[in-house]
Amino acid sequence: MIGNEYAAKLYAHPLIKNLAKQNKLPSYIAPETLSAVLLEVVAKENGKKPFVAHKANELRGLVDKIDEKHPLKDILGALIDEGDAAASALKERLSGWFDEGMARVSGWYKRMVKIWIFGIAAVVTVSTNASTIHIAEELWRNDALRTQIAVQVQAAAQSGEVAKLEAGNMERLEAFPIGWKEVPTDLLEILKTLLGWLITAAAVSLGAPFWFDLLGKVANLRGAGGKAQTRQTS
Repeated sequence: MIGNEYAAKLYAHPLIKNLAKQNKLPSYIAPETLSAVLLEVVAKENGKKPFVAHKANELRGLVDKIDEKHPLKDILGALIDEGDAAASALKERLSGWFDEGMARVSGWYKRMVKIWIFGIAAVVTVSTNASTIHIAEELWRNDALRTQIAVQVQAAAQSGEVAKLEAGNMERLEAFPIGWKEVPTDLLEILKTLLGWLITAAAVSLGAPFWFDLLGKVANLRGAGGKAQTRQTS
């Protein structure tokens, strides 16, 4: 946002450098701190005196000394206000600009994380041939498998421990319809497999906490109900 040159000088400043361990970058910088430090770096580099020592009518000249090719010059030039409180206003506006920029960066980061998670989920889904459609079909036809899985999932959800899903003799679920047993050749089966992969990858990308909470709510809903009324005898 401010260029590599000023970013390096910013990280080298004691107020920023001491926010992290040695040879590490800080995980968070308050907008107010960044604004104050950046203006101080610019002032010392171009004005040879602290930023707080500059008067309001000197700020425009301070910014003019920044290299024409550097984007920071246009940024500060657009944020400068006239008046006696120009210095404090510049600090506040620069802080707001940084906060707004970090909000956009956070949005970009979240989108990239979702893309990576979906990609990893897709690789796992295809490698294990976990098609939601085929799994649903098998559970619909196989009453014994459906009952066995439902009992284990309900027990795990009620206990509040995901590990229960692995502790309940999972070897008995070898008939669970995942894995590469045969490659589909029929066009309809291929389309069903592709659609099933897409559904599975989308579901996996939501994360285990989401599905475990959902299982817990379903189990609680299933076990909820009104108390049986007892008949009173006179």
